[in-house]
Amino acid sequence: MDSKIRTRPDGSIDTGYYMDRGRKLRSQQAHAMLHPLPADRRKSPTLLQRLFG
Repeated sequence: MDSKIRTRPDGSIDTGYYMDRGRKLRSQQAHAMLHPLPADRRKSPTLLQRLFG
């Protein structure tokens, strides 16, 4: 997280920057949900691996 809030030259909070940043983060999360990591790159075992592994 940013320790310093980004502001515009007039001193107000740069809401455009934070809205754009939020859109990018939400997009990354949506892509991660649709395209999960392959099984060999996951940190924890899948449910099937725990049941049969």
